[in-house]
Amino acid sequence: MDYPVSLGSYALVIGASTTIGEQFARQVAAKGMNVVLVARRKEELERVARDIRAAHGVQTRVVALDLMQDGAVDQLVTAVADIEVGLLVVNANLHKVNLFDKMDLDTKLRMIRMNTEVPVRLVHAFGPPMLERGRGGVILVSSLNCLSPLEIDSVFQGTKAFILLFGESLWAEYRRRGVKVAVTLVNGIEGSESYEKKLSPRSRMVAKLIGGSMPPERIVSSSLLQFERDYPVLVPDFTVPINRSAVQLGLLVRMAKSRALTLGASGLFGLLLDGDEVQAGLGR
Repeated sequence: MDYPVSLGSYALVIGASTTIGEQFARQVAAKGMNVVLVARRKEELERVARDIRAAHGVQTRVVALDLMQDGAVDQLVTAVADIEVGLLVVNANLHKVNLFDKMDLDTKLRMIRMNTEVPVRLVHAFGPPMLERGRGGVILVSSLNCLSPLEIDSVFQGTKAFILLFGESLWAEYRRRGVKVAVTLVNGIEGSESYEKKLSPRSRMVAKLIGGSMPPERIVSSSLLQFERDYPVLVPDFTVPINRSAVQLGLLVRMAKSRALTLGASGLFGLLLDGDEVQAGLGR
């Protein structure tokens, strides 16, 4: 797949200063795309941008921004108004763990805002121009854990389940109009702050043994390979035990059903909409 031709000249990568986001920026640059790197820490963004320019000879742009702030997405739109954003990678993540009744309301709402509202605002801003051009791509980063409940992680799990269904639905809507959409389900990320600080050395060892963690380079390379094949849900590397177990427990069945249902529902709603809406919404 020729990324600049199929998607557009620039990739806009949210959370590009570390791990998953940094790897998306590096690997799409290796495929020939210019990159806009977005995160809060300007120094880290500039480090990644320098490395990318030196390694791949593409153009980079750094936008240091806290997307939780009011008006931040509008500021981002203004900052890239002069370029064609062909790929949007949304690696927006805030994760706090506690029992629901032990977590304060502000923390819960901040997680909901970062993990759901911010991605929706970003797709709302950058999706329509892609649809108008008839090409582009969106990759939303979720969590493999969103497939099942977890006692001490209810709000985070809920936000990541939202991203999964949001992305699958967009996949059905956008693919008819030339825009690729996918959700990548990430498990433990080796080298991430949460992985290194929250897990004991023994827990990290166990995670590696069962395949419950992967290097970000491997997560992203596997995700991009599946993205190129137009999979709506990306599970990095089926060969690791825990990801293979997720598949064996029914993820592939769920993915197949959701693919059929989303396409079927699109056709059904097309029958209920008037001609103009069908033309605009389903690309017929």
